[in-house]
Amino acid sequence: MNIIPHLVTGRPQRVLLVGFQDQDNLGLRYLMSATRAAGHLPEIHTYDTEPASLIARVKSLQPDVIGFSLIFQYMAPSFGQVITALREAGVTAHITMGGHYPSFDYQEVLRRIPGLDSVVRYEGELTLVDLLHHLAAGSDWRSIPGLAGRTADGQVTSSPLREPVADLDALPHPDRASIDYEGSFLPTASILGSRGCPWDCSFCSIRPFYEAQGGPLRRLRKPEAIVAEMIELVERRGVSTFLFQDDDFLATGPRARQWAAQIAGLLQASGHAGSVRFKISCRSDEVHEDNLRQLMAGGLTHVYMGVESGDEIGLSNMNKMLTPAAHLEAGRVLKRLGLSFDFGFMLLDPYSTFDQVLANIRFLEDFVGDGYAVAPFCSMLPYAGTPLRAKLEQEGRLLGTPFDPDYHFLDPKLDFFYDWMLHTFHRRNFTNEGLCHLLRFSLFEARLDRDPNSATAGKALAYLQYITSVCNRQACNTLRAAVSHIQETPLHSLEQDRSHMDGLTALEWRAQARLTREHEAYRRWFDAELPAGRRLRDAGFDKSWTLRTGDREAAGIGAA
Repeated sequence: MNIIPHLVTGRPQRVLLVGFQDQDNLGLRYLMSATRAAGHLPEIHTYDTEPASLIARVKSLQPDVIGFSLIFQYMAPSFGQVITALREAGVTAHITMGGHYPSFDYQEVLRRIPGLDSVVRYEGELTLVDLLHHLAAGSDWRSIPGLAGRTADGQVTSSPLREPVADLDALPHPDRASIDYEGSFLPTASILGSRGCPWDCSFCSIRPFYEAQGGPLRRLRKPEAIVAEMIELVERRGVSTFLFQDDDFLATGPRARQWAAQIAGLLQASGHAGSVRFKISCRSDEVHEDNLRQLMAGGLTHVYMGVESGDEIGLSNMNKMLTPAAHLEAGRVLKRLGLSFDFGFMLLDPYSTFDQVLANIRFLEDFVGDGYAVAPFCSMLPYAGTPLRAKLEQEGRLLGTPFDPDYHFLDPKLDFFYDWMLHTFHRRNFTNEGLCHLLRFSLFEARLDRDPNSATAGKALAYLQYITSVCNRQACNTLRAAVSHIQETPLHSLEQDRSHMDGLTALEWRAQARLTREHEAYRRWFDAELPAGRRLRDAGFDKSWTLRTGDREAAGIGAA
């Protein structure tokens, strides 16, 4: 069933969609396929903070509509500057924007970015097609469901929201024509099996995003349709690895486990299970050994878990409805199965105490002190649309700007600790040259297609886990030493004399440098053992499996 209405009146609109291209950007590519199916002419352009290449592309293409996909809230000022540059260059196209942040905070976005004409709110395929049809016909678009804009006198307004797409399989597959899968040793494609999440974590905007339009909190595609899309990419484009971008692949309990098992079973029946791999994201209480064994038979290789905290009170503050024990048990299951995994972790939240920070440090040691996975950590941001932001605003604690929200911790010493932590662990945690990125990729690579009878593979994995274990325990020891000194020292003394904290930073940096050299030595040895063309880094595959570095902590520009 095709739910995309085709153009009836007017000239097909030339559309240039602009956004980050990491992991295929399925949002933009679903929009491309929807607008193309509707009879319009879409193109895609990779976002850059320097507008010159976009201006040149616009002058060449002469689009009628330019659509920006804003993923990161803190990037809104940069997007605004690029849009201003387009207008100053004489671009008269209709400029629209979509994404989580502008959907929630459309009034602020339209007020602060005067060159922007409209905002597509929430799920965008049908709304964007509707907008293009109206522009093609020369009719007023301001009453289109799901669209925000300005009235004739400049007042920001939004029409009622559009209902979500009930059957996700009625949408055309993402337009992947411009993606060079064939040029990679390990062609990797993103794919979506569902939309939405039933959980209501305080820091997350996913449930509010999908809840706003009504309908089920999680909509599942049919397993047959998912596997058919995968097989088409395998057979026509040579794709061998899939990243499921579902917010929580195993959410909704037994129903989701059965659904996931069907996908794995169909992959097995297709004859591609031995050559296809895939990654999923889930919660720790959704890690069931029997279910994961079923998924592994279909090609499951890697799991990302939203752990977030290892402290009982912290998990309660986050409304995670989880316990540290559940995290630890999930880790034991994944290790027992030999599955590669990584996880998200927030060492600090707006209600943290030093006791909770210490509990989180102990948890990281218990969870990955063995080096099975690298230990990342950051702090929590009050994103637009989240219960956390609303709560901080109600408490009078929300600081910063709408584009760059911030807060102070309840204990001023934690502000001092956070600033030191971000400075000390910025390279380790948030850069492509840092140990988190390097070790996460190398650990995955060492477990991929590992022959249990291979002495080289076993030696590689053992050495990597040793380096990772030292990395994790070193970080935990440094954090614990910092907490101890800060707790026993008056704040004014900490601010006046930073020598002790600077010394801890220097020790940590020396340890990081030593471990980086050890990892480099490992890479030289491991790469020499691989046949030519077998190096995943040469395929750019590492960027597909690691956490994106484009966040505020990665930029080192404030509390997260």
